[in-house]
Amino acid sequence: MEETSTAAGRRPGSWQRQGGRHRWWEGAGGEALREAVSAPEPGWVAVQGPLGSGKSSLLASVLAERPAVCLQVSPLSDGDLLDDFRGVLEEALGELPLPTGPGVLPDPDGRPGWRSLLLGLVDRASAHGRPLVLGLDGWEALVSARRKITSELAEALERAHGRGAPLRVVLTLESSGGDGGVEGLPPPAAVVRVGPLPLRDAGRAQGGKDARDAFLRWACLGDHPDHLPTGDPGSDWEEALLRRVLSPGGDLHDAPLRRLAMAFQRPERYGSLLRALAHGPLDWAELRRRTRGIESGGQMAPYLRRLEEMGMARTLRPLGAPAGSRNRRYRLTDPFLAFWFSSVLPVRSHLLTESPEEVWARRVRPRLAGHLARWLPVAAAQWFARHAAERFPAAGRQVGGFWGGETEFQVVSWLTNGQICYVETVWSEGPVGAQAFDDLKRRMKRTRYGIGREARTPVLVIPGGMDEELRRRIGADPLATALELTDLMGSSFGDGG
Repeated sequence: MEETSTAAGRRPGSWQRQGGRHRWWEGAGGEALREAVSAPEPGWVAVQGPLGSGKSSLLASVLAERPAVCLQVSPLSDGDLLDDFRGVLEEALGELPLPTGPGVLPDPDGRPGWRSLLLGLVDRASAHGRPLVLGLDGWEALVSARRKITSELAEALERAHGRGAPLRVVLTLESSGGDGGVEGLPPPAAVVRVGPLPLRDAGRAQGGKDARDAFLRWACLGDHPDHLPTGDPGSDWEEALLRRVLSPGGDLHDAPLRRLAMAFQRPERYGSLLRALAHGPLDWAELRRRTRGIESGGQMAPYLRRLEEMGMARTLRPLGAPAGSRNRRYRLTDPFLAFWFSSVLPVRSHLLTESPEEVWARRVRPRLAGHLARWLPVAAAQWFARHAAERFPAAGRQVGGFWGGETEFQVVSWLTNGQICYVETVWSEGPVGAQAFDDLKRRMKRTRYGIGREARTPVLVIPGGMDEELRRRIGADPLATALELTDLMGSSFGDGG
């Protein structure tokens, strides 16, 4: 089984507009899905990712290029969805595909049902000898409406294998865990995962004008593909926040609440967890202390696990810890969710009596520095994972954090040449002084993590720049490195990163 991981659909260095929304198309993901649906042998393919991550757009882009039938599943009854499926088949094929041969009985109401239509598609592909693709966009919703659909599809796939029929079925799945498989179906031939946009892509897709503007848009508007601007992204990041987030009627004004209501039956419990995680990363005890409405850790665990399955939160373990270690921290995956729950939700009631400009200036802006300080390490980790070779002799091999011992680093990166980088991020509006460098060097001396490596490298990530004393200190240390926003976001947004 092949597996490709991609940020929802980016083809490097190019823009496409689909449905009025800017999208980056991921070359690897699109190519993997094209290759998977073009294979002549029968089988099924999983396109997997959280709600709104671009699965439907990627599927539509690929299936538009070949003979295909696709049903976009709506929250309707079994009968309504069957009517829609019949209509799609008749429109695409000119007729309803009907199965032939032993074991095929007439449908009770005289019109073909799900089983007959799926078997009929197999027979049609077998008779014509040309690849045919069936897309079912929203598999979980279809299963919810019709429990038998899994066994009916499994029977159709078995029939296709028996006849060598070139039928490929593509299922979009919201669950992001496991190997992409579906209970009751054979293993998928390929899995394509879609998810958040990479840092640089997200900053540009949100409308970034320069490195600082792009970083602030990423940090406040996020990397979720469904939250990209549909029109003018705004002249600068503050104007975009006022119009899209704080103004009633803005497309992101209530987006987190809508997302909760769509995804969960008990949104208030998940909302409490998200509000706590917005101040993360947090260990289990701190997360439990901050979460309201949940009385025990055992009660919290399934909600947290569901957030991880939906791609909204993730578990962090320190570098060097075994996979089953209980030394864990938790944080959100989307910076916009963290910004909204930490900086907007606590003050949004004031929007009823104050203008968005007043709420921004008096209530949201003062909270922003804390949010940016929490997400600058995430941006730095992404940079080391993808772009370290732009400033260092080798690419990043392993990136993570280190805590629970004699000191703590939110970001540590091993490079492929064995060099180890200890990273300190400092969010400030103005130049950073030498104290930050001295603190970093002292902490490097205290930790035994990576001891014995000659190239133990201190790295400061300082968006506000550095004063002259810090510049001299870093210049005097042959390994020391300072990174600014032009490093993180790329010197040219055209490179796409």
